[in-house]
Amino acid sequence: MKPKVIVLRGTATNCDIETAGAFREEGAVPELVHINQLLSGEKKVLDYDIMAFPGGFSYGDDISAGKIYAVKMAKLRRDFERFIKDGRPVIGICNGFQILAKTGFLPENRGNRQVSTLYTNDCGHFVAKWVKLKVNKASPCLFTKGLPDEIELPIAHGEGKFIVEDVKEMAAITGRDLHALTYADNPNGSMLDIAGVCNAAGNCLGLMPHPERSFYPWQHPDRPAAARAAAAGRLFFRNAVGYAR
Repeated sequence: MKPKVIVLRGTATNCDIETAGAFREEGAVPELVHINQLLSGEKKVLDYDIMAFPGGFSYGDDISAGKIYAVKMAKLRRDFERFIKDGRPVIGICNGFQILAKTGFLPENRGNRQVSTLYTNDCGHFVAKWVKLKVNKASPCLFTKGLPDEIELPIAHGEGKFIVEDVKEMAAITGRDLHALTYADNPNGSMLDIAGVCNAAGNCLGLMPHPERSFYPWQHPDRPAAARAAAAGRLFFRNAVGYAR
């Protein structure tokens, strides 16, 4: 069986083709779908096995990154809730993470209540570079299973600082090991160095780094070293496709 992947787009989404390509390479059947196609009823979320929110700058990051897309998603909330509750894999990369946080789906579905966000980097400007990440082996996240203790992925964001509303919310995240990925050297000021969080079931992950940009060894800037090991990003997609099968 080849799982069907819905790769959601919006105005100014710009990593959709790479994300679809990564799933295709791992044996899935991706389809690029604009949010307006869902709103019109032309496409249905529940017809797919995997969902991906790719990176980019949806709607120009107007108001705040991912906010307008999240507002549009609110009209289809029941379908998105059902998709996640069914245990189907969902990944939000960069802008996709911002969307999932602002819809309230991460770190846990709280209806329309948002408890986390991705805020302006402490440095005050856009940052694009490769970063080292620590993988939380105790996390229930299905996307990070089998990854080494430390990996490298590229980031490219201006609003990547992960914050939550209070200490209790952060305790709930760390207490259940929902912080699937943390920065070895925090590039944006995220609370507790958090780079990615998942839900308690482990099937919904949001992360600021871009695994689709580390799919082949030659994409790594240190090519001789990278050639000795599989590209770290590839396993995120392989895990999702294998799980959906």
